Amino acid sequence: MKTFLISLTVYLVLINPLTVDSVFPLENKKLEVVSNLDLKKFQGTWYEIAHNPWFPEKDCFSMIAHYKLTENNQIIVTNICRKKGFDGEISKVTGKAWLVNPKIKAKWEVQFIWPFTLDYWVIDLEENYNYAVIGEPERENLWILSRKPIMKKRLLSKIIKATKSKGYDLSNLILTPQDPLYSECLTQWIEERDKKKDAKIC
Repeated sequence: MKTFLISLTVYLVLINPLTVDSVFPLENKKLEVVSNLDLKKFQGTWYEIAHNPWFPEKDCFSMIAHYKLTENNQIIVTNICRKKGFDGEISKVTGKAWLVNPKIKAKWEVQFIWPFTLDYWVIDLEENYNYAVIGEPERENLWILSRKPIMKKRLLSKIIKATKSKGYDLSNLILTPQDPLYSECLTQWIEERDKKKDAKIC
């Protein structure tokens, strides 16, 4: 019996690695990122549609991510939301991001508090940059982003299905509360500035 088990192990690991992949298909596949990401097209305002549980976003409404490309190919990252309601207190944090490999535009390291960094990989992207999915190699953190505050349910279901096929557990996925009026209005506070007379009341 012992000889049989040893022979079977050798077969699975050395002779037939495809069999191992079929038993543990997702664990053995590296998370792929999108190719040929255009950072200039990717920058700008994105509305968060859904995310896996992430403690900094607790009680967040109208969550927005904004990316601004700098001259040295770094990215200024601004996350802003309102706490506990569409008219709640504004919560805003700004950090920086850089490319892990200059040749791979879809793999970033993001830093909000030194010396801590986060993996930030663009793993799905609509061809016209209308929506994006952000993940990381451990397949825990996940954000579904859109250029508009509201996403059609059919499209969201399609994105969720595709993301699950990449090995993500989305059983605890949180849908981010968004409102066309309040969320778009909140974008005026992305840039550092004082209140102006022409500022909209959100």
